[in-house]
Amino acid sequence: MVTLEGKRRKLRIRALVDTGATFSVIPQESARLLGLIPMRSYTVELANGKFQRLPATSVGIRLDGRSAPVTALISPRGEMLLGAETLEVLDISVDSKRRRLRMGKHFALKAA
Repeated sequence: MVTLEGKRRKLRIRALVDTGATFSVIPQESARLLGLIPMRSYTVELANGKFQRLPATSVGIRLDGRSAPVTALISPRGEMLLGAETLEVLDISVDSKRRRLRMGKHFALKAA
């Protein structure tokens, strides 16, 4: 379960990890409930090989104590997907053998 943070409220939602997707994908109804506003749109290639233009927005995503604002596409139907950009920003990798997420060690740079 991930928590999405929008302008109106927070929403806990089940999400699938899709390492083949660049951006995360949010169902349209969830985006509406959160008060998310599309900023632009992207033409993306779907798993079936077809191309579709989808609106994109910025949303806060919280998972296992980590949170960050990310770009997410809004899909008219389907499930919440966590894409590669979100995993990278949250410093999460996928252990495909064990079918688990692996949390990286956050680090900070010290200014001189």
